[in-house]
Amino acid sequence: MASSPGLKVHRSRGETFRRRLVELGVFDRDRKIMSEGDHLYLPVLDLGREAAEDLASLGDFEVVVKDFEDAGRKETVEDLLGRRAHFEVVGDVAILDSPDRENAAAIMTVHKNVNTVISPLTPVEGEYRTRRFQHVAGERKTVTVHKEHGLRYRIDLENAYFTPRLGTERLRIAKLVRPGDVVFDMFAGVGPFALSIAKRGAKVVAVDKNPEAVRLMRENARLNRIDEIEILEGDASTMAERYENFADHVIMNLPHTAHDFLEHAIRIAKDGGVVHYYAIAPEEDLYGRDTAFVEEAALALGAKIRILFCGIVRSYAPHKYNVVIDFEVLKP
Repeated sequence: MASSPGLKVHRSRGETFRRRLVELGVFDRDRKIMSEGDHLYLPVLDLGREAAEDLASLGDFEVVVKDFEDAGRKETVEDLLGRRAHFEVVGDVAILDSPDRENAAAIMTVHKNVNTVISPLTPVEGEYRTRRFQHVAGERKTVTVHKEHGLRYRIDLENAYFTPRLGTERLRIAKLVRPGDVVFDMFAGVGPFALSIAKRGAKVVAVDKNPEAVRLMRENARLNRIDEIEILEGDASTMAERYENFADHVIMNLPHTAHDFLEHAIRIAKDGGVVHYYAIAPEEDLYGRDTAFVEEAALALGAKIRILFCGIVRSYAPHKYNVVIDFEVLKP
């Protein structure tokens, strides 16, 4: 054993913190997690300021130095390459930032479940938020089945946007929703927010304007034997009047343009309902600009809002973050 840095967190938040540390690439896989009373000690690499700020959104933690046991470390992609490769795994498909065949070979060597490696040709773009990929290694495909929190999702990466990096956030929202709550997911995609919430006993209306995403969401509902969900194809903004004062929770996972739909979301929320609003924000102003958008939209409708939570969901680009603002709607 050797002394190394770690995070002291409450046991109830341990898995949430562990997943986030893995996503950030700062979880020390060489060491074993320790347990003492109501707390866990999670071994970490050098956190850095950005990672520490990110973790602050998950709750209280303390940076400590502990004698962590050796975990019997497995070989990593970085070990094989001698450098870091930037990628994420969706089902049995690895999405590699650049079409580097050496990186792809290392990924498939270490991650035995990966059968395909692809690389983006375009950014996420267009009305349906899709992107095109090029084949790098393995099978030629973009369709896979991804497992997350006990559910399975069939995904077509070229025809409906999905990222596993929101898994921790999706679980956070699902845990906020109580059985019997009414939830309106405005931009539902293939259903990862909506289905995980419906599985917990909420009444969910899930909307998306991308026909392929809607087809996959319906297939995913059947795949997971979830019947208590209404899946609609269309523009959520045109449904605001029909669903006015409808929902205990409104989910707005369209981070680049969600501010354009804030008035519609506030209409859909009940008095006392909560809106979960996502945005891409610059490092120098993580929440100020979007809090102003929220307040302006509420004022236009004669409503008030109360900010319940602000947090960083993930790093998006250099000096930019995917953030969330949860706010309660107070109607006259």
